[in-house]
Amino acid sequence: MKKIFYSSLFQTLMVSLLMVTVYSCSEDTVTPAAGPDAKSVNGTVNFVDTNFILSGGVYLISAYPTTGWPPTGGPAAYDTISITRTNNTLNKSYSYKLVDLNPGNYVVSVGFRKSTGGQSPIMSVYGCDTARFLNGAGSSCFLAPPKSATIGANNEGVNGINMLSWSDTAKKVY
Repeated sequence: MKKIFYSSLFQTLMVSLLMVTVYSCSEDTVTPAAGPDAKSVNGTVNFVDTNFILSGGVYLISAYPTTGWPPTGGPAAYDTISITRTNNTLNKSYSYKLVDLNPGNYVVSVGFRKSTGGQSPIMSVYGCDTARFLNGAGSSCFLAPPKSATIGANNEGVNGINMLSWSDTAKKVY
């Protein structure tokens, strides 16, 4: 009788332990989709050509306060775009993230910073993209871009600031 009792107790204990383990491993919580980080601007730059300069400087995506555009000084934030290859082909799409931006409106641009100094050409501006050279016509859109990235008063970040850009610095817009 003792053996049957201990055997049943052991089986009940094992089944209970198994059920607790299974229940604790279940996925019953829903994680909301992540929004942008506070004080940040995120997006993708898609280059429309592959005439990249592979030495003598770096490609940058930068944010300038709209009150300081066109730029006469450095950006409020920037991210380096590292040009890479996949299967011996230059990639044309790059994700970026600009961080530590204070609340306000920002002009986002793609440029090239030369290692030797001098003027750094800007090849794209959010809202104007490659407008200056489309169909061979010039454009002054970059002087007063119609779009900007806005960091809210509560430091809300912005996703989806996607742009087209030239990689060829001879096609600069500024």
